[in-house]
Amino acid sequence: MDIDLPYSDDLRRVRALCALRVLDTPQEERFDRLTRLAAATMAVPIALVSLVDEERQWFKSRVGLDAAETPRSISFCTHAVARREMLVVEDALQDARFHANPLVTGAPAIRFYAGQPVFSHDGEAVGTLCIIDTVPRQFDDAARQSLRDFASLVEDELNKGTLIAARVSAEGALQALNIELEKRIDERTASLRDANDTLKREIRQRLSAEATLRANEERIRTIISSSFSAFVSTDANGMVVDWNPSAERTFGWTREQALGQELATLIIPESYREAHRAGMRSFTRQGAGSVINTRIEMPACTRDHGDITVEMTINAFQAGGETFFGAFLHDVSERIKAKLALMQKQQLLDTVLETLDVGVVACSADGALTLFNRAAREFHGLPPQALPSGDWASHYSLFSADGTRLLEERDVPLVRALHGETVKDCAMLIAPKGLNRRCVLASGRRMIGPNGEAMGAVVAMKDITELSESQRKLKLNEQRLRAITENLPALIGQVDKAGNFTFLNSQALRFYGRENAQLIGQPVRQAYSAPEFEKVEQFIKLAMQGKRVSFEDEITVEGRRSYYHASYIPDIDTSGSVNGFYAMAFDITARKCSEIRQRDSEERLRTVTDNLPALISYLDIDLRYRFANAMYKQWYGIDPADMVGKSITDVFPAHFHGQREQQLRRCLEGHTVQLEMEVEHGGESRILHSVYIPHMRDGVVLGAYLLSTDVTAARRHEANLKALANTDTLTGLPNRRSYEAELEAALARSVRNRTGIALMYLDIDRFKQINDTLGHAWGDEVLREFARRLLGAVRKTDTVSRLAGDEFTIILEGVRSPEECAGIGAKIVDAMRPLFSVGDMARQVSSSIGIAWTDSAQPDARELAREADAALYQAKAAGRNQYCLGTKQT
Repeated sequence: MDIDLPYSDDLRRVRALCALRVLDTPQEERFDRLTRLAAATMAVPIALVSLVDEERQWFKSRVGLDAAETPRSISFCTHAVARREMLVVEDALQDARFHANPLVTGAPAIRFYAGQPVFSHDGEAVGTLCIIDTVPRQFDDAARQSLRDFASLVEDELNKGTLIAARVSAEGALQALNIELEKRIDERTASLRDANDTLKREIRQRLSAEATLRANEERIRTIISSSFSAFVSTDANGMVVDWNPSAERTFGWTREQALGQELATLIIPESYREAHRAGMRSFTRQGAGSVINTRIEMPACTRDHGDITVEMTINAFQAGGETFFGAFLHDVSERIKAKLALMQKQQLLDTVLETLDVGVVACSADGALTLFNRAAREFHGLPPQALPSGDWASHYSLFSADGTRLLEERDVPLVRALHGETVKDCAMLIAPKGLNRRCVLASGRRMIGPNGEAMGAVVAMKDITELSESQRKLKLNEQRLRAITENLPALIGQVDKAGNFTFLNSQALRFYGRENAQLIGQPVRQAYSAPEFEKVEQFIKLAMQGKRVSFEDEITVEGRRSYYHASYIPDIDTSGSVNGFYAMAFDITARKCSEIRQRDSEERLRTVTDNLPALISYLDIDLRYRFANAMYKQWYGIDPADMVGKSITDVFPAHFHGQREQQLRRCLEGHTVQLEMEVEHGGESRILHSVYIPHMRDGVVLGAYLLSTDVTAARRHEANLKALANTDTLTGLPNRRSYEAELEAALARSVRNRTGIALMYLDIDRFKQINDTLGHAWGDEVLREFARRLLGAVRKTDTVSRLAGDEFTIILEGVRSPEECAGIGAKIVDAMRPLFSVGDMARQVSSSIGIAWTDSAQPDARELAREADAALYQAKAAGRNQYCLGTKQT
């Protein structure tokens, strides 16, 4: 959407932009620093300093965007510039102005935009500081203020060059004006003297001189009035007789307010006023003063009591027989502040040089050593000394990299740099007697002044003595890391930001069924079929956006179907850019969980443990954490770094420690302990399988390794399998297997509690007839309704089971007599009397029930079952739809 600005307004705005002289200039760190800070602070992928030209918007600085400019016609920033105030679009797809914008529908897929206009020094909106995200987001007042603050810093940088140039130009004009004024005054004085000498002889020339004098006075008055510097004139008593416009601007007093007032009370700080007055009195008496015709800096004050520093040049002159003083004053407060800032920066540079572990040496153009920082002094064991460059190698023990020969003068890096060579990573050995030998890399260049003059040379020396050892350790760590990844029961890979594989362990290669050369450097998409890639593509996109994702799914690769749990961890560098992601997948087809043991705290091992879906930690003998992996952050919201050095009771609540204390003590006694427990965090429940392994050395326990894996899914699966094995799928009642186990348990409780127990056998009368006439589907519905009515007729403590077909059992615990059993039987018969709804019809369904009761101290399950079965047949023989008590009380 185009935003039309009035032509004259936009022309004025574009001219102001061009006057800044920043369009199409190279990127500068001072702007890039601000966009990086804005992107990091606001947690967005894109931040820009956008300048809106006549037909385009051009990016002076950009983070997260490759394009250097875009057409103005599709620019979001044009809207912010036109409004001259902050523009926030929280979701571009929901905004009528932008939902069809190609920057929204295409790259870079803008969903969120916030831009604060930046203004030129003359008030024209020339562009914005804007931040962009590819997802919608809200933007609160605090974030808006932060964006305004960053935009103000950008605005300062944009206008800095113009303001400095204007100030330098004004100061130059002022100096020229001062010279011209002094020259004019000298000329005037000379003219007056010549006119007096020739007054009687050349009346006409005198008149001409007077006319010239009047013209000069008018010119001087014009110059004084338009002078950038304040001009103040007083009489011998210090009363103001002249006060130009610059004095009004500098001190805040208007000409009308200042004239006739004592100068001391207007601009001289109170503590200096008496000295000022005394100086004027002294000059009046003696006709001379130390500050006359001298440029000095002095404190001054303004009408609003502000303190400033001015540079003043004062002259005394006679007019009409009276003494007057004229002074030019220039506010140099900003210059003094700049000078102080420069001194502070120099002090900072000196401090940095002394703090660096890099040796820095420099020399002047004639070869005299001028800089030898702390690290350089430590390298050589000597301070800088005035020596010819030919003696540097021997004096400071400079040898070739292999240490076999002393460097010749032409090979010394500082000499090479002084002769104009750019030296980069020149290896040499520093071997002073009695001190450690150091292998260093030297880099340096010649220093050139602003006008091209030679200023000398500088060389920086980096100590790489430990580099080879570090490289050896690095290689060893990489080998150990490779060994770990190859032995982990997990698929591990790395993908770059282009979506290509850069690493795959052997498990991953076996999973894909390919050779390493067939996959490394190839797109991830090629390893999957199109349907299977669609499953993981959404998670790959999230990981490429810097979001860590975990998911479970099934996949078919090379004709093999597997189930897996995968985690994608973004590879984010120090600047916040996503360089790809690490992928880790566990084959959970057989629900195998692996425990990863960690003995060292090296960074590469930590990377592996931090990305395993398991809690891994190490406790010392005092139960203080010495290591914890990143899963503690994900599962418990606790930063592992905050855990190290703290005890369990410092990190977790008392109930957490209490559940584990006994097992931890056993582990610290030298036993490997395994346990499972259910934990909750943030409303989420997990079942953790934990292994506590004692850390033994020479028979002494030094601590304990704690490894916990999430077995929630496995345990729930086991519970489901167990339920399926013991449940009748049609009615949801316990099946025969469950019934037999429950009967044995109930009989044991009966003996233990010395209470009676009863067993009921039930079937549905003429159930075969129901199946034959209505069909098995309606027969199944009758069975389900029959089960529901049974459950409603008995107590919650009674166990109703379906054995097979239409055969059911009920275990009645805690029944005191056969009569009580009879009451329950009658209740069940009554529960079946209401008609059963079978399809579109109602049907009478009844049941025959056999009951066996016992209070024996040694009840027999088989005997009890035979008695109940016999009673069932008695009930059927008696006409069905009734219950019958067994005649033999077992």
